[in-house]
Amino acid sequence: MLSLRNVFVIIYLSIILSACSESPSSKINPDYKSNLKEKYSYAEITFNKVFHDFGMVNEGEIKKTIFTFTNTSENDLYIIDALGSCGCTVPKYPKNVPIKPGEIGEIEVNFDTNGRLNLQQKMIKISANTEDGGQLLRIQAFVEPKTN
Repeated sequence: MLSLRNVFVIIYLSIILSACSESPSSKINPDYKSNLKEKYSYAEITFNKVFHDFGMVNEGEIKKTIFTFTNTSENDLYIIDALGSCGCTVPKYPKNVPIKPGEIGEIEVNFDTNGRLNLQQKMIKISANTEDGGQLLRIQAFVEPKTN
């Protein structure tokens, strides 16, 4: 009787373990997966420029430029984040605000020249719901030192 009970326990455990070996993702119909990719389409962002040169500037100035963009897709565009490559480059942008197809928006970039001498090149990484995940914007300036 004891050995028959052990046999039933082993059979029961093997049935349970074999049922658990299938992953949840393998249970999804492959046609459904491909339909999801086809149905989702990304937004598209088009900038008027992706580079701005401030030229020669004096140390201590705060320079500003505006990058204008257009949502050139049929879906709402969301700018999730905009990060400067250092603390001297600060972007202002419409965070998580839906930009409708055809609408125009702006990203303002302020560059603080204090303590930054000679040729300065900075990047601003835009994260958005586009196929490539965003865009890189660049600024540069040649900063002349303060004269005492």
